[in-house]
Amino acid sequence: MPNNHGLRTTGTHTGNFGRAKVQGRPGDLDLTSDILNRENLNIPKRSDAFTRLEQAYNKTSDPRLKDSLWEMLKRRRATLQRTEVKVMHTPVSEYWEEVKRVR
Repeated sequence: MPNNHGLRTTGTHTGNFGRAKVQGRPGDLDLTSDILNRENLNIPKRSDAFTRLEQAYNKTSDPRLKDSLWEMLKRRRATLQRTEVKVMHTPVSEYWEEVKRVR
């Protein structure tokens, strides 16, 4: 038996990298015409979606879920905050004022 460290490096590569080819089961998803109907489709507004994320963050006790929700909310808050542009002030220096006067 060749020493390939458990990886299949020969034969047809299926993208599963050493595992047997896995196929999806088309019967598992319940995508009927009623579900995919445009009249039944309800996409919340962006602000409503983030309000729901905040509610989920406050209700959950799962630390992994809380971390992932916090990352999403943190990115959202960063986009809502205005950036402060600080005006650059050059300090007054007697030396450079003298140089300007002489030139």
